[in-house]
Amino acid sequence: MKVLINGEWCDSASGKTFAVHNPATGDVVEEAPLGGEDDVQSAVEAADEAFADWSSRSPRERGKILFFAAEEVRRRNAELGALLTTEQGKPIREAVDEVNGFANILEYYYALSAGERGESMVLQSHGHFLVQRRPIGICGAIIPWNMPAIIMGWKIGPALVAGNTMILKPARTAPLTCGRLAEILEGVGLPPGVLNVVTGPGETVGREIARNPAIRKVSFTGEGGTGKQVALDAAPTLKRLTLELGGSDPMIVCDDADIPMAVEGVIKGRFYNCGQTCTAVKRLYLYESIADEFLGFLRARVGEIVVGNGMERGVNMGPLNNRSGLDRLVRQVDAARERDEGEIIVGGKAPG
Repeated sequence: MKVLINGEWCDSASGKTFAVHNPATGDVVEEAPLGGEDDVQSAVEAADEAFADWSSRSPRERGKILFFAAEEVRRRNAELGALLTTEQGKPIREAVDEVNGFANILEYYYALSAGERGESMVLQSHGHFLVQRRPIGICGAIIPWNMPAIIMGWKIGPALVAGNTMILKPARTAPLTCGRLAEILEGVGLPPGVLNVVTGPGETVGREIARNPAIRKVSFTGEGGTGKQVALDAAPTLKRLTLELGGSDPMIVCDDADIPMAVEGVIKGRFYNCGQTCTAVKRLYLYESIADEFLGFLRARVGEIVVGNGMERGVNMGPLNNRSGLDRLVRQVDAARERDEGEIIVGGKAPG
């Protein structure tokens, strides 16, 4: 993989790289450029140069490029899904679904491109007022490793169809699929400099995106502490800022619920993507009158989950994406066991 700046795939300014590992096997999948502040600045200059032409096009013309990209993504969804599984870990079926979801998002914003509207009003003493929507300029997007294709789609779709140019920073542990999707967009006609992709650490690439005064808007999805740092870095230049951070989502099961169906809701809500989604079920509240029956169904259903390499047949939950996440989860389970803070009803140790 290379960084994408002004339509050219190139090495980072430093020439350094980092390894992207398969979380199921530990093998190196590919090397990616270790970008830094200089690479972000080069991307900003390219995005600035591309802005005048891109923003002058009609929303429909911009949207057509997204539509053509969606068609190509669907045609190559098996290849892209395999790459996503290899770098992120999720089962291949979930990966292909996510890739198709990326295409859905591009098609959605293509559809919206036909209906861009402003607002108007009449003020008796001042005449007619008209509000028009204008692109704001260069946008930065910082995305996590849990759903890289989907989140890339939600960030680039609205920004590009509205006429903005972009710098995208993928996560260090899952940048490859994002790079391939950007390559597809370039291949169907996205002009050079409209979308730039810079890989590297959040401490350098991410912070420069947040701080750079030429970037007018930043959208970040990730951990709460990092989101606070992004907000602090963006504050001096009064950037427009969107932060999508972690949650602690409860699920409540009432005493009149269909228990088998509710258990399936827990399985999908908690174990999809190995539980690595911001909206995953984190806490489960049960009416006491159904608790024993519910936990019996849940224990049996969790016991049927097959954990393993997402590329293998029959596996329905892949590994955690990175070692630090695994270590943190093991510490949490061990601490709960040592402090007698609850009962482990199934599992309780890392597989393998």
